[in-house]
Amino acid sequence: MRCFLAIELPAAVHERLRSLQDRLRAAAPGVRWTRPDQIHLTVKFLGEVPDNQVPSVCRTAELVAAACSPFGIQVGGAGCFPPHGPVRIIWAGLVDPPAGLLDCQQACERAFASLGYPPEDRRFHPHLTLGRVKASPAAGDLRAAVAGESRFSGGSFAATELVVFQSILSASGPAYTVMSRGAFRAT
Repeated sequence: MRCFLAIELPAAVHERLRSLQDRLRAAAPGVRWTRPDQIHLTVKFLGEVPDNQVPSVCRTAELVAAACSPFGIQVGGAGCFPPHGPVRIIWAGLVDPPAGLLDCQQACERAFASLGYPPEDRRFHPHLTLGRVKASPAAGDLRAAVAGESRFSGGSFAATELVVFQSILSASGPAYTVMSRGAFRAT
């Protein structure tokens, strides 16, 4: 099964992200928008996990989480991947990603490398995927619309757990199922 580690968002942040998506829709034909209730902050993508490894993946995530302190997250800004040329991803960002998030992400990389899941070769760029561009609208128009949301504020929340999700792909988009939750250590 396809699995990843993530931090869930509260409903209030989901609602603000929904509003941002609604504002961008007119300038973004050909975008497959992420359902707002499914937007999350991916910490580590594992990919295909054999069924017999799921218990050790969940246990490892719980151990990593237990060693991490809770941290605050402030959602803000918007952008596109890649930074130039045709747009493939539209995202909302984090304002000054907290050291606790970066520490948690690095701890996940180390712990899961020991289980055979290679570390990501790209620098971690925490973001919330709003949509994936399927058609190719005029990149300039789309980038201008997204740049117009650079001051977007999605709210703040405290991250208190790391979640292992299963991702099931279908023609109507992915569906996510919680496999386990690991609480961050009490402060």
